[in-house]
Amino acid sequence: MTALTLSICPQQRSFQQVLLGSRLGNFLLPTKLDSSIFTAISNLSNDDEVECLGKWYSTTRPKTSVHLAVEPQNEEGCYWLTTNYRTLNRAEWLSEAQHLRELLERKIEEVLRASDVAGTSTEDELDGEKFCDNLKRLKTRAIAREIEKGLACSPGRILTLFRHWQNQPANGSTEDGGDDSNSCMGVKQLESSLIEVLPTSNHQTLTVDWSENGIDPDLECHDLYLTSFKNKMFEMMKVSIDQDLAKDPNGGKGRKKTVQEIFHEHSTHLMYLNEHLSANNYISSKVPERIRQNVQMNFRSGSRHPPYFIHGGHGSGKSTLMSHIYTELTGWFEHTKVHRVIRYASATPRSAYNLELLRVICQQLAIILNIPEGYLPKDASFDPLYINNWFQNLLKHCEDLHNEILFLFIDDLHRLNPLDCDIVAALSWLPISLPWNVFLVVSTTVPIESLRLTPMQKERFKCADYFFDLALEQNETKVKPWDVILSSPEAPAGELPSFPQLVNALFDAMEQQFGVQGFSRVAIYITCSEYGLTETELLELLMPTQDADLVIDSHEGDFNFSTFRTIRNQMTLILREKLMSGKLLIVWRHSICSEITRSRYMTPDITRSIHSELVNLFFPPDGDDSEDMSTEQHSRKSSMQTQQDDNVTQVLNLGPDISYSIRHVEEAWHHLIKSEDTQKLKEIAVCNFDFLLAAVQTVSISYLRCLIEHVRCYILDRDIELVYYTIRKSSDVLTRDPMQLGAQLISWLKSVSAHEGPQALLSVTVQSATAWCDGYAVPLLVPLTGWLPVPLPSQIRCITVPGPGPVRCIEVSPSKQHLILSPKVGDPQLWHIMSNSLVHTFKGHSGPVTYMKVLSQYLVTASEDTSVIVWNMKTLEIKLRLREHIAPALCATLALDNKYVISGSDDSSIIIALLGTGKLVTKFDHHRGPVTALQMSYPSEVLVSSSQDATVCLWSLENFTLLNCIQMSQPIFNMQISCDSTFLLAHCADNGLYLRSLTTGTDLHALKGHKSKVRALCIAMDSQRAIVGGEDTRAHIFDMHSGRVIRSLPPNPGAVTAVYVMEKDDYLITAGGNKITFYSFRNEDSIVNFYPKKKKTLKKFHRNRLALQSTSSPVICFDVSRDSTMAAVASSRCVQIWQLNSPELTSILEGHTGTVTCVSFAPNCELIASGSEDKTVNVWSLGLGTVSANFKGHSTSISSVTFMMDARRIISADRDGMLFVWISDSGIILQSVQGPHKCLSVTNNMKFAVCTNGDTSLRIWSLTREDEKYTVSHSGEITCFIITADSLYIITGSRDMSLKVWQATGGKLAQVLVGHTDAVTCVAVSVTNKSQVISGSKDSNLIIWDIHTGEEIHTLAGHLGPVTCVKVSADGSTAVSGSDDKTLIVWETKRGLALTSLQLHVQFTRFDISLECSRIVVQLVDNSCLPIICLHNSPASYIKLPTYSAPARDVEDLRPAGPKRPARRLLKKEVSLDTYTWQKKYAHLTSSVMMAQVDERLKRRFSVSASMEEISKLAEAKNVESQATLGPEQAALAQSQHFDQLEALWNKRSPPRRRLNASLSRQSSLVEDRIDSSDEDEFQEERAGMSKKLVLFHASRPLSLSVDAWNCASLYSSNSSTNTQYNQPNHHQQHHYYQHHHRQQPDLLREVLLLKKQNSVPTGGNGGHSLDPFSGQLKLSSTETDLQALFRHCSFGKLSCHSRRRQSSPESEQYHVRRRMSRSIDNLDHDVTMYKQQCRRNPMSRSCLMQ
Repeated sequence: MTALTLSICPQQRSFQQVLLGSRLGNFLLPTKLDSSIFTAISNLSNDDEVECLGKWYSTTRPKTSVHLAVEPQNEEGCYWLTTNYRTLNRAEWLSEAQHLRELLERKIEEVLRASDVAGTSTEDELDGEKFCDNLKRLKTRAIAREIEKGLACSPGRILTLFRHWQNQPANGSTEDGGDDSNSCMGVKQLESSLIEVLPTSNHQTLTVDWSENGIDPDLECHDLYLTSFKNKMFEMMKVSIDQDLAKDPNGGKGRKKTVQEIFHEHSTHLMYLNEHLSANNYISSKVPERIRQNVQMNFRSGSRHPPYFIHGGHGSGKSTLMSHIYTELTGWFEHTKVHRVIRYASATPRSAYNLELLRVICQQLAIILNIPEGYLPKDASFDPLYINNWFQNLLKHCEDLHNEILFLFIDDLHRLNPLDCDIVAALSWLPISLPWNVFLVVSTTVPIESLRLTPMQKERFKCADYFFDLALEQNETKVKPWDVILSSPEAPAGELPSFPQLVNALFDAMEQQFGVQGFSRVAIYITCSEYGLTETELLELLMPTQDADLVIDSHEGDFNFSTFRTIRNQMTLILREKLMSGKLLIVWRHSICSEITRSRYMTPDITRSIHSELVNLFFPPDGDDSEDMSTEQHSRKSSMQTQQDDNVTQVLNLGPDISYSIRHVEEAWHHLIKSEDTQKLKEIAVCNFDFLLAAVQTVSISYLRCLIEHVRCYILDRDIELVYYTIRKSSDVLTRDPMQLGAQLISWLKSVSAHEGPQALLSVTVQSATAWCDGYAVPLLVPLTGWLPVPLPSQIRCITVPGPGPVRCIEVSPSKQHLILSPKVGDPQLWHIMSNSLVHTFKGHSGPVTYMKVLSQYLVTASEDTSVIVWNMKTLEIKLRLREHIAPALCATLALDNKYVISGSDDSSIIIALLGTGKLVTKFDHHRGPVTALQMSYPSEVLVSSSQDATVCLWSLENFTLLNCIQMSQPIFNMQISCDSTFLLAHCADNGLYLRSLTTGTDLHALKGHKSKVRALCIAMDSQRAIVGGEDTRAHIFDMHSGRVIRSLPPNPGAVTAVYVMEKDDYLITAGGNKITFYSFRNEDSIVNFYPKKKKTLKKFHRNRLALQSTSSPVICFDVSRDSTMAAVASSRCVQIWQLNSPELTSILEGHTGTVTCVSFAPNCELIASGSEDKTVNVWSLGLGTVSANFKGHSTSISSVTFMMDARRIISADRDGMLFVWISDSGIILQSVQGPHKCLSVTNNMKFAVCTNGDTSLRIWSLTREDEKYTVSHSGEITCFIITADSLYIITGSRDMSLKVWQATGGKLAQVLVGHTDAVTCVAVSVTNKSQVISGSKDSNLIIWDIHTGEEIHTLAGHLGPVTCVKVSADGSTAVSGSDDKTLIVWETKRGLALTSLQLHVQFTRFDISLECSRIVVQLVDNSCLPIICLHNSPASYIKLPTYSAPARDVEDLRPAGPKRPARRLLKKEVSLDTYTWQKKYAHLTSSVMMAQVDERLKRRFSVSASMEEISKLAEAKNVESQATLGPEQAALAQSQHFDQLEALWNKRSPPRRRLNASLSRQSSLVEDRIDSSDEDEFQEERAGMSKKLVLFHASRPLSLSVDAWNCASLYSSNSSTNTQYNQPNHHQQHHYYQHHHRQQPDLLREVLLLKKQNSVPTGGNGGHSLDPFSGQLKLSSTETDLQALFRHCSFGKLSCHSRRRQSSPESEQYHVRRRMSRSIDNLDHDVTMYKQQCRRNPMSRSCLMQ
């Protein structure tokens, strides 16, 4: 039977699983018996039994028992189980233990029966009950106690499964124990009690056939039983959990991740605090009282103060003292709310680093103070500087609180890990001045001088009132000591032992009890763990698993569960359990235990092997964790990516399949570092995307940054540096959006992976990130192309080496983690690069070292003492010493797989000896001067030597013969050869650097550019660059092919005396003075695009080669095709065509002689138009890739070009403001306009073009009629505009913070959208959602508007800078916005929520999206790269845009029509001008005879109720051009436009009477003034008066009436219409030439009716007779024939102009203005006279006759 506690709920309810079989388990031997119990058992025992009891129980307590000295000792007289059994063999002890167990169990039962029979007195009743309870507790099995505890906690959460045997014999027994009656009775009683208490659903019973050996899985019936058992338990657990969740739905849910993280972190530290408090070790101290007085004084006076420092050694009680102050300080203040935060440094990963500790404290303070901005600011960043400022701001916020006080406690401040990312100093964030109500208390074992503080901090923190040294008598603190029996008298007599002595004594006791090997293993494992190990992990390490029959003995280092629990209980004083991340971990209670363990048991080799064991524990090498692999990783493993390289298929493994947990993130990676397996560390941790993602998701981005920074303290590696700087540069955005981790890694590392190949580690990282992004279930932005440079800075690291004199030469150890320096004076030194610490000094030479070389695992040094030493770099010991030279050795090397040691000397000789024995092989005496350099040419194994005799010799090491001798002009001081054995670079006595061919000795050229003496020389691994160090303190990098300097490195403290290039050109190391500097040195680090390296890959990367041809110039502009499959990119003088789905470059169009300034796709996606600075526009055919047409009509460079929807016409504009409409295939000009040119767009219906120069106005001009032009304006500069898909509206945004909606036809203002608080910068509309408008502004917000109501639907806030661009998907469901904060954000427009975002890290000018928003193309500022970004899981739907289809039309049909004839109108607009209204209101104007003769079509012409057919016929009669049949929608549009024209015409011909309050009239384009009937009567009188005076004028004119007559007859009316002129402010005061050229003429029928009314009214003074000499001819008849006879050549409604009227004079302009503003006819005679005079002076004005 077993009972297993699964979990403990926060509500203190247990969830227990009970498996009850046929036995309750063995009786456990008690380790201690009370004297009363022992006496009672002895009294009922015989002599043999008493002897047995006396043998194993005694009153002497075992020496291994440890307790506090002042702990109450209630154990006197007790009998203890002795430990002599450890001296017995296993079989003997098992026999003795079984006998003793049976004896005690039997005697306890007898004592209980005897106590029940015997009576007790009242005085002894309580003692008797206690005595019986103790006996029953000894008798009770452990499993029964667990069940009792579970029933007491929560009976409803206990699941029980009973197992019954069937067909069991009467005397049957199983292997696991006998079937005694007592055991069976106990099982039945326990089963009955459980059935009685538990619900029916919480217990089940299973039966199984009996077997003598118990459950045997090999038996079929038992195998079925085990399957049924598993299913039953799973079903019961599932039902129980479902029921619990149904009762408490929120029980299993946590709060916000931030709050939950802070809660768990604080809980861990509170557990530490409770341990200190529960130990009750505090006795007394003077420190709390001193702190209390100081705190109260500062609080009352409101003065600022420094932190409180408590300094004490190990065991001084500083942690206990802090815990005491934490609990007592609440009583120091009355009526004041006290907030307390405590942290134990390095207790958890979040408290192990300054950055993480401060971040968590800041977030907890934000929660405590309930900051309105939330727990994480909008612009939050986990950058050290930001967090430091955040902490200071929170402290200032606390200062504003009233009646509240904050205490911060940090224990063991010195244990914080210092990292390079820390600002100035590791602890510089500690404030030197705190607010009056904030108090910081810290403790440390290290003196303040040794802490990483700034000088000012050290000075301020030493103040006597705030610094408490517990070693001083005035700060004496007393705590309870340990009572440990010392194995040796380490402390003097009369003195208490020190704390380290007590710990050592305890270690000695543990060794005696469990053996040195056993205890040391436990201590070493706990010491090597960073944050502790779980009990399961320790057992897995300590329990042997190879041999099941092995006898487990702790003295041999092996433990089972029982012995492990025993040693754990014995180590209670020095071990603690802490709950961290849901795991119960075992750690040392005191850090001194780790120090003692390292000194007693650990060596470097042991440490390395232990960490390797721990690595295998977390990352099993055989892949045992594959069963726990996540579904995501399974899918990624099954979908292994393949890449085709010519005919070779490469399978790409995306890294190890490991299911990462919080333990991997917090603990495992530490052991990877300390096991010194760098490659494994990179593969499964630091450079593994799954590990990085787990760190970000389970902890935070700041922890990941600290983690990699911690790794960098041990390892110098290019891949790790790349990942670190990627995380560092992306930390800001990952703070706000951790899900961008994959996209950021792809953005920064894509170019690196392209250079290194698909099998490289970082390439696998990028592929893993891409695979994770592909499998992501929600929208996510993922880069498809690279645009960011390698994130490494130029200078990686700098080391300052102490010591006199400069560094002569440098080498790197085989591990690449150590630097070997040879100073000018002294022995070579081995330095750890990342920690800047001296590791070893090579002592063996008696003189300065002149040369060093590391090959394989050996270091070769040559010295002025004439000797050459070969060092073993593994053991750091001398392997061989050669003393064959008679002069200082100047150079040395190894050859032929370390078979030979070769050295050159000042004695002109070259010595070759065997490395293994040191035996001399041969000696070369060919040179006649000192041998200055020796190099090996691989793979031919040719030795190259140089000498001051000005020769370079090539030697064969096979037969030791001279192959070639190269003669130089000057003595050679230094010589280097390239890695490919192509070049030889020699530094000669004339300070020249000469480059020659190594094989032939041909002189190539000299390197020129250095001006100082050369001190060091090296060739890069790429065999293309040479590095030269000079006395000018600089190192210069030469291009050996050109011989020129390509880069000069920053100056050093002294001359550059040594240079070294690491493997693969990862780093360049320079030594100048005492400064060693590491530079990033890869040749491709500054290149983003991929350079193919192998010839066989050139075909594959042909398109990339094309891309390289144009990458030197920045992208100027681009355009996305209408079907969203391609993008045309203008760069330099060419146009690149990109496929967006791949994405890849398909072709490059070259043909312009100037820079391309604009491009445009044709709607049919078959043509591209490009404008250039060469003043031409090219039309490209994508199918042929050639120029199909070339337009040369512009006189300056082209500024914009666009296709019209029919793909036949193109509009182009140049910088002079000339706009041309021309045919795309022939270049024939259809129309030319002078106007704005910077921004140009065309409506989809091809009726209007819209353009602006970014000023306050926007021009709309018709593409169908020459006289139709409008101008709309803002009070501020127009920054953006967009045309709706239905071509009805134009939406403009301006710096005046508003958007205006204009009708495309007429230019009327339809809506004003006001809501932004800064200038509007961008606007976008969708294709299908016609009511939705999205605008962006400099206020960093976007607003979604309703275009019809002007209502703000949503305000989108998420950017940290001005919004610069916004685009909407075709269906309107998704929007993408870009900002100056370098981010793209994807929004859901329906709810106004941000879906995902991407930080680009560079500024961009604009971007465009595909129809379904699956691709985003971005144009960067002055950058040659074009980022193409994919939106995975785009919520938008693809909508296929309609293509233009229309019958082919001639060129002449495409030209715009001439000026539009004015629509003649007789009557004022009414709501309904049908026949009834006509007769009712206007019958008195005409006689009944004439009314009957008026053509019926004239009446229908002005009838609003006319049918659609009649409207169409009327439009056909007026406009010859409109021949196409109108559909329903087009007919409705035509009807609306026609009525607008009628309304405008009437308002022009019959304006309303001038009112007194003209300025108060409404200025709306949608509302027209209406005139009632009373106004009409007044107008009739005015017309009658005017007509009388017109008779005289007409009498003096001939019958062939010229335009002047109609001008006179129309003086009363306005000559311009707001609907046909530019709508500018005060437009009635602005006159242009075209207003006169297109002036509308009066309606003939109207004038006739006015004359009719005049003649029918008698006038006084003339007896009703007309004074007109032509009155007889002007007599109006009742027939149309008479009218035609009167006006002969005139036809109604038509006017032709035989010659162009020249521009009117200023006097004429003033006259017209005056006439339009006048509503009186009093001065009509004077005006007519003036006009007649002007007409005589302008004979051209009379040439326009009415025919």
